[in-house]
Amino acid sequence: RPTPHHRLAFASIAAPMLLLLALAPRFSAAFVSHSFDIHHTNVAVTTSTSRQSHIAESEDGEAAIKRRDFLLRAAGVTTLGVLSETFSVILSQPLPALAAFTPGGTLLERDVGTLVGNPEASPSRKPDNSNVLFAQDYYFKFGAAAQWISPGSTDYPKTMPFTLSQQRYDAMKKYGDRVRSATKAVSEVGGRLRGATSAADRSVIVGDPSSTGYALRAMGLLANSMLASENTGATNELFLARWYINEVFLGLGDIGAATSDEQAKQSYDSTVKALNSYLGMMNRVITSKVGDQFELLSQDI
Repeated sequence: RPTPHHRLAFASIAAPMLLLLALAPRFSAAFVSHSFDIHHTNVAVTTSTSRQSHIAESEDGEAAIKRRDFLLRAAGVTTLGVLSETFSVILSQPLPALAAFTPGGTLLERDVGTLVGNPEASPSRKPDNSNVLFAQDYYFKFGAAAQWISPGSTDYPKTMPFTLSQQRYDAMKKYGDRVRSATKAVSEVGGRLRGATSAADRSVIVGDPSSTGYALRAMGLLANSMLASENTGATNELFLARWYINEVFLGLGDIGAATSDEQAKQSYDSTVKALNSYLGMMNRVITSKVGDQFELLSQDI
């Protein structure tokens, strides 16, 4: 939701513009005056008319300058007054009740939040998206959490972007085994949580979510090749896949920081849903020519 800080930032940008508009007539008048002075000098040097004619011309020139200067100054004051009044009206108007900015800077006329759209998303995500592995994800662009993808479902997202099968094949060959190892590592966390009796135990079980054992960056690289190309650039589906990867990262951290078995179970459940959603997206673009599809995890601890 826009705050007074937004209005202050807007005013700090508008103020220098108003100042330049106010000073512009003065610079214009000075330039016009200087031009008339040059013209006056040239007339004095080149003309061969009488002294009376020259004086008359000088007086006419000075009168013209004064009239021009007066008009420019009057126009500047009028413009400044109108713009000042306009900006005052704009800044005094209340913004839409549900208007808010996404981390990417898009103004939306609805609530923006890390749990908007999916209350099971990680509660530890920062509003500015600064504590995730891939900053430009679904929340960065749309200011909301995505829904989970049910195992085997192709309803969400509606379509998948086209990329060359050779590109997908090369990516699977390079990152496929690492993603499978990461899936196994998450599954092992669930198995070991059964014997955890304290927060310290859970923290040791999870370890560092950003470690290579979870291969979350490899998941991101695989998604880049599966869901985007030089022709398409970053797609909404790629932003979505990154959001799921970030949720796995945050979810693992939530498990390690859980203060109760129930919290740990809920965090693990959301982590598995995020991982399965990611794997489901990848499976939709893994054809027989590309490789073997990924196996999804069980959500039971």
